[in-house]
Amino acid sequence: MDFQRISTGIAGLDLLLQGGFLKGRSYLVTGDSGTGKTVACLQFLRNALKQGEKAVYVTVDERPGEILESAASFSWDFQPDIQEKKLLILDAAPYFSARSGNAGERGIDPQKIVADLGSFAKRMAATLLIIDPISPLILPTDAAGTSQDQARSLMQLIQTQLNTTNLFTAHLAKTVGATEQFLTSGVLVL
Repeated sequence: MDFQRISTGIAGLDLLLQGGFLKGRSYLVTGDSGTGKTVACLQFLRNALKQGEKAVYVTVDERPGEILESAASFSWDFQPDIQEKKLLILDAAPYFSARSGNAGERGIDPQKIVADLGSFAKRMAATLLIIDPISPLILPTDAAGTSQDQARSLMQLIQTQLNTTNLFTAHLAKTVGATEQFLTSGVLVL
């Protein structure tokens, strides 16, 4: 069987992965703070854009401007890609401000997140989705729920509703459980 792959932009990793990530699959990059999860995503993004891919980058802990500054520190300029509508950087903060503002809120709705992401991805014909990090999006929607249920729901919706190759980051601590790892095609631990 011949699988299409997308280069990670990291020569040694591509060698180990027999050419890169499999198109249409989901991957998880984990590690402690400062280990390079975001940098790995940005390097993959940079390489994928050069190969003609289009991407949606969802930032949860940093603002889009901070992501662009991080990239610029490596002399990677994503502004032309944004202007040419090959890259969209989304700030996920609004999903959390509504939740924290009202204790009675149900929490994050995976179906709404995927519907919103799907709308953006389809509008620009995106082939790549990066969520950095995914951990806050997999918190349970109610006290009776579990993060495993939320993770399973969100990741399965992404994989079935979007026609993208997906790269997620997560802190290595307790937020990354067996469910998140099991639902991806591969896990890179930094």
